[in-house]
Amino acid sequence: MLKEDERLDELYRENMKIIQSRSVFSFSVDALLLANFTKISRQDRTIMDLCSGNGVVPMLLSHRTALPIDAVEIQEQLVDMAKRSFELNDKAGQLAMYNIDIKNIKEHFKHSTYDVITVNPPYFTNDQPLKVLGPHSIARHEVMIDLEGVVKAARYLIKNKGRLYMVHRAERSAEVIFCLMDNGFRIKTQQYVYNDPDSKNAMFVIVEALFHSQAYVDVLPPFYIYEAEDRYSKEMLEVYYG
Repeated sequence: MLKEDERLDELYRENMKIIQSRSVFSFSVDALLLANFTKISRQDRTIMDLCSGNGVVPMLLSHRTALPIDAVEIQEQLVDMAKRSFELNDKAGQLAMYNIDIKNIKEHFKHSTYDVITVNPPYFTNDQPLKVLGPHSIARHEVMIDLEGVVKAARYLIKNKGRLYMVHRAERSAEVIFCLMDNGFRIKTQQYVYNDPDSKNAMFVIVEALFHSQAYVDVLPPFYIYEAEDRYSKEMLEVYYG
């Protein structure tokens, strides 16, 4: 099932394996944190993951729910890897990956379809110069889609009162919140992620945003990836191993 330059990595808590490659962008801790942050309720029926990469977030969520999960990714190589990972873990019947540019999402999916949407979008604006345009830069930089485009796609797909979960760079948190509110979302839960308790600045912000809601925001305590001496924190160990 593996192709040249591919490897199998472990998702330890979920007891799954995922196909990755150095030639394209591999998932990192932010994807694990996003999936861990995402809530799935008994009333939910449909889930979508945007900017899905190699499908790690749908795989992680599938450990917690039997609901069908759709996913969209623009890079064909990553879509192929994700589909093979789904098959490898006997998840092909639950998880569906589509090779689609989300700027054209209206051509492929119906309006107001999903109860839950997750997204780990490109973080860096085009003001930050690229050395080379390729699979890694497409995943990390807004060369194919920007924050506004991602949020507009989510707005089209989300049901009324549906929930959008997003992880982004902390330094862009004000822009993230403004963009979400400008498109009809209201931040319900927000958490900043730090490397360790001595860090001066947060690395990531994770948000839960409700569509067409008047909810007030719950700001959760900081999440620390590491404790002293580069040891994983108790919370991070829970994310990795359960």
